[in-house]
Parts: sequence; structure tokens; C-alpha cells
Amino acid sequence: MSKREPLVKIKVSHLSPGQHHYQFMLAVADFQDAALSHTVFSNTVETKVTIDKGMSDMSVTIHVSTVVTLECDRCLAALHRHISGEYRIFYAPAKSVRAQDLQDEMRLLGKNDFEIDLTDDVRDTLLLALPMKNVCEPACPPSVGKGSFAAADRPSAPETEWQQALSQISQKLNLHSNRPKPR
Repeated sequence: MSKREPLVKIKVSHLSPGQHHYQFMLAVADFQDAALSHTVFSNTVETKVTIDKGMSDMSVTIHVSTVVTLECDRCLAALHRHISGEYRIFYAPAKSVRAQDLQDEMRLLGKNDFEIDLTDDVRDTLLLALPMKNVCEPACPPSVGKGSFAAADRPSAPETEWQQALSQISQKLNLHSNRPKPR
């Protein structure tokens, strides 16, 4: 299996102490990852990396932002949302006393490590920034016609299998609700 080329790689061996800023504009296709859907992440991902370098350790802050295309969980209308996420990683020398209590957000930096690859961290931050619940704001648009779940602004859009199933259920419920109730 061939290893992919790092997208967010920063040379840290010659960084002077202090704060350093980097910016990357990434396309999701470059990640070559099935978890990053091209239909959801169709826009460029702006990635800002800030490195606070100390004498022997450093703190790396990753901030990602993009506009994603989602589907409303209620009415299935297309939604465009701006999402952003942030993640912080602490790098310490392998022989550091503080590195003994290694945690998820802490990584060892070897003596011969000249660069850090943040590609997987950017990917994870992007996925964690996705909202768990997607609904229209302020509210879902009124449905088009009785029993239809298509959005009002997309009357000519083809219905998905899910929309067709919802329409059929709605029609059945409407038929049952219009029947006279037995006494």
C-alpha cells in the first residue's frame, strides 16, 4: 500500500521560539479519504495553523473552516452551512519529563524529527466540525402540495428514494385520517 503525500506538512527543525502562522487552502479530493464526501465537502477547506514554539516544546493549534452542503433532517432540503473547528496538539521532546504522562493531545517529538505532518489532524478536525443535527433555520419551508416533502424552492428537483418513501407514508396517513371514525 502506497502512502499518500502529506497535505499539511510543516518544517519545525529551524523554527525560532515564538509564534508562527501558516495557511493552507485544501481540496477534499486531495485527502483521498472516503469519510470526506465530495458532495458534502464540495468547497475548499481553509486551514490555519499556529505554532507557539518554546525552547524545547511547542503547541500547535489547527483551525479549519469551510462551507458544506448538507440535507435537512426534517424536510430533506439542501442546506449550505459554514462550519469551523479547532484542535490543539502539544509536542514535547521524547526525553522530556512532561512527556512521561503522554495523552491524546500530546505527541513526542524526536531529536531527528524535522517536520510534522498534520494532515490526519486536519481531517479529523474537519469531520468533528460537522453538526450532528441538520435542520433548516429558522424553520423548514412549507411543503409543496399535500403529502409532499420536497422543499418549496426545489419543485423541479428529482425525488430521492427517501423522499418518495416519505411521500407514500404521508399519503397513507392522510387517507387514514380522512376516514370517518367508528362509533
